[in-house]
This record gives sequence, C-alpha cells and structure tokens, in this order.
Amino acid sequence: MNNVIGKMLVVMQLVFSILFMCFAGAVYTFQGQWRNKAVQLEKDLEVARKQTEDITASRNQEKDDYIAQIKTLTDERDQLRAERGSYQEQAESAQEMLAAAQLERDKALGDSEVASTEAAARVVEASVLSREVQTLTNRQAQVFRELQDLQDQLLSVNGKLASAEEKEAQHLAENARLKDLLRSNKIDPRSQPTGPLLAEKDKVDGFVERTMRNKARTTEFVEITIGSDDKVFENMKLIISRGADYICQARVVRVNPDTAICVVDEETRQGIVQRGDNVTTKL
Repeated sequence: MNNVIGKMLVVMQLVFSILFMCFAGAVYTFQGQWRNKAVQLEKDLEVARKQTEDITASRNQEKDDYIAQIKTLTDERDQLRAERGSYQEQAESAQEMLAAAQLERDKALGDSEVASTEAAARVVEASVLSREVQTLTNRQAQVFRELQDLQDQLLSVNGKLASAEEKEAQHLAENARLKDLLRSNKIDPRSQPTGPLLAEKDKVDGFVERTMRNKARTTEFVEITIGSDDKVFENMKLIISRGADYICQARVVRVNPDTAICVVDEETRQGIVQRGDNVTTKL
C-alpha cells in the first residue's frame, strides 16, 4: 500500500514537474514577447511624441498665420471704411451735381420741345421744297433730253443739208461744164452759168469749239470759232491739227458770222478731234 502511494506520489511529482516546466517555458516565452512589445511601444510613443510636436508647431504656425491674416483683414476693413466715407462724400457731391443737372435737363427739354416744334415746321417746309426741287430736276432732265434730241435732229438736218449742197455743187459744176462745152461748140446756152467760182483766200486760223455726231453716229460734226466774218464760206476745206500733229480735214457745211459747222472727212482722219484743236486753211 505504501509502495502504491509512493509510486503515485512519484508520478504526481513528475507530472507537477512537467507542468511547472511547461508553465516556466510559457512564462519565459510571454516575457520575450512582452519585451518586444514594450520596445515597439516605446518606438511608437516616440513617433507619436514627434508627430504631436510637429502638429503643435504646425498649429502654432497656423495660429500665427491666422493672426497675421486677421490683422491684414482688419487693416483692409479700416481702409475700406475710410474709402466708404470718401465715396459717401463723393456720392453726396454727385447727388448735388445730379440735382443741378436734372434742373438743366428739364430746362433743356423745354427748349428742345420748342426746337422740335420749329424743326418739324422746317422739315415740312424742306419736304415741300424737296418735292419742288425734284419736280424742277425732272423738268430740267426732260428739257435736257428734248434739247439733246433737237441737237441730234439739227445735226442730222445739217448733214442732210451738207449732202444736198454737195450734190447741188456737183450739179452746178456739171451744168457749167456742159455750158462751156456748148460755147466751145459755138452753141449759145439759154442762161448764164450759176456755179460759184471761189477765189483763193488768205490763211484763216481758229479753234474747235465742240464736236457732235448724228444719231447713227456715222458722221462727226465740228463747231469752229471762225465764220463768215473771217472769210469762211461753205464747202471750204479746213485742216484740223493739235500742235504739230495732223488730225484730219473737214468741210464747211454751215456758216455763221463768227462760227461755222464742219463735217469731218473720215478718209483723212489720223486722230480724234478734241475741243481746243487748231483749225486752219493752210499748214
């Protein structure tokens, strides 16, 4: 019995020894982990302390910045208040000027109403005058067209007259030739020759006053500044030039005392006739 109890005590002692060893190992193991955790916590605490210092410094800097901004805003506020006072004074002055301007405007409006009434009356008068001027302008244009038509008709008639006179001169010359032929054959004609025998004249000089054309624009007529008073006669041949440049020849078809109308000989034309060109019987 004592052996059994002794064995049991030995076994129990062994078991307790093993349990104590396990407990000691566990304690040792946990002790190492706690040391590591303590070291890590100290490091974390140092980092947290550093961050706290940085945050405190940042907050102090922000505080200083806020104080500086508040001072700047306060200065700006004081400046704006001063400017507002100045603007208020300017506004009061402008209000007084506006009141004076309104009085002047009311006076100007009264004057403008009177002026508008007068201007309306002037507009009515101007409208009436404008219609009258337009009527006169239309009438002037109509008279100008009628005058142009009459000038064209006159040129056409002068051309026809010149052509008829030329044919008449040819007929008179032919009649004279036939009468001379009769005399040479000792035949007494029933009438004397009526053809004009033009004597040679001295040199005559003048200028081109204007140029004209007939309606068909096939014949050009020239009005010159010399006439019968200058010994110019119908069918007289004249030379038109500009300086030393020869332009053409022209034949007189109508003579007035101080002017004459000539028809340009197109076969002799070497240039365009212009006002102011020289007109002469001899170059």
